[in-house]
Amino acid sequence: MQKVKKPKIKEDQSVLVLNKDNFDRALKESKFLLVNFYAPLSGASLTLLTEFEKAAVQLKSEKQVKLSKVDVSTEKDLAKEFGIQDYPVLKLFIRGERKNPLNCTGVSSASSIATWLRRRIGPSATRLLNITHIETFIASEDVVVVGFFKFEEERLDFKIANGSSLEKDDLTKFIKVNELSLVTEYNQMTSSKIFNVGIDSHLLLFVDKTAREFNEIYENFKAAAADLRAQIIFILVDTDESMNGRLREFFQIRDMDVPAVCLINTTEDVRYRMRADQVTTESVKKFCQDYLNGKEKPQQYSEDLPEDWNKNPVKVLVGSNFDEFVFNTSKSVFVLFCAPWSERCKHINSIWDQLGEKYKDSENIVIAKVDITANDIDSVIIEEYPSVKYFPPGSDRKIVHYTSAQTLNAFSKFLDKQGKSKVRISTMPATVHFI
Repeated sequence: MQKVKKPKIKEDQSVLVLNKDNFDRALKESKFLLVNFYAPLSGASLTLLTEFEKAAVQLKSEKQVKLSKVDVSTEKDLAKEFGIQDYPVLKLFIRGERKNPLNCTGVSSASSIATWLRRRIGPSATRLLNITHIETFIASEDVVVVGFFKFEEERLDFKIANGSSLEKDDLTKFIKVNELSLVTEYNQMTSSKIFNVGIDSHLLLFVDKTAREFNEIYENFKAAAADLRAQIIFILVDTDESMNGRLREFFQIRDMDVPAVCLINTTEDVRYRMRADQVTTESVKKFCQDYLNGKEKPQQYSEDLPEDWNKNPVKVLVGSNFDEFVFNTSKSVFVLFCAPWSERCKHINSIWDQLGEKYKDSENIVIAKVDITANDIDSVIIEEYPSVKYFPPGSDRKIVHYTSAQTLNAFSKFLDKQGKSKVRISTMPATVHFI
């Protein structure tokens, strides 16, 4: 009896369309399967989906990789299985393994998605056997990292900045050389060529070279460099270049952050981030001068928790207390994700203070805010600031995305509606149906 061939999984714009019936099959047929869990009514989902489709076209030649999508509004079982509460969410499944997929975060453009994937499916290092190979490889890129090892069993384990290993997620191209004779020969060949600038402070401008305002931003950056070049090395990073995707990940630069200015001290392995709405000559020079004078605070996972964070009507959250505070079982938490230096955020901040005052005596609702540019919040995907999200009480870590007007009246109506919904559900007998 002839075996009936299964029809191909439906594709839309080079992206596989998955559901609970064909998900297992897609896993088995793909060595690497990147899944976009999206909601069709979410603006952020649709924006990312457009870039995701472009990335799928770019990766057509990568036969072992498949890009796919799951509509969480209809595929609720899959969303629940993989803990999808915020969206869009990208997850990479490797070799048909359904459990513990890799989270793909910090990417929102086709080039950064493609770069993220290629970094994870390609070899982490290339072995070179002679001096000609070494010279050819070094000439292939602007920046390479060479590891010289005496024994084959020594593992390649480069460290940069905060000590994170780049053995697999390489920032640049890596090569390894195991033959001791090659190490000696290469050292002799290059000893006269090594140039040490003696400056450990490197300032990076992340900007899209195709953007309309690029020339103005770049000229401002160059003007600041003219006065500080003896103390700081100035570097331009084109965010439209796919090869810079890993660099963006390392400095946590999202599309909404561009243009951005970051500084790294290569000796102390410490990073800094400029807080300003615009990249002007004055703002860059002030940032650099504050750093040189020891006034600039390093970029970190979490700000220090203020002693009075819980005393005012609007609670102040940081990276270290965020999840514990918002994902609780007793109260609803309404959170403003903001950048204090942003003009748009400054406008909404005054409204948020009024909202906090209005609900300060509420037993069920807490008003809070967090500086999203100074704290890493991995449990929530933020596509822009200011952003507002509602965290209902319970143990299932649900998140409601607020998309209405950013006014005191609109915020109040939303909270009152959520409160009524909570009461209505809690008074229903036996079986509760969530709509």
